[in-house]
Amino acid sequence: MAGKMCPKCKKLTLFETTTGRKCSQCGYTIYVPPNGGMGGLGKKCPICGKMTVFNGKCTKCGAKSV
Repeated sequence: MAGKMCPKCKKLTLFETTTGRKCSQCGYTIYVPPNGGMGGLGKKCPICGKMTVFNGKCTKCGAKSV
């Protein structure tokens, strides 16, 4: 399955991680700050116990809530 296009190596190898996206070909990493850069405390994650759940997804461990 193809990912998004990596801006560094120009291949479709940019895959989503818990903190943003990472290229599996060249290792290029895009960090996405919690809550879209707006900051603030999120809801408590039942998996990792951190206050990092924004928009139904934990930005620390990647758990998704339904």
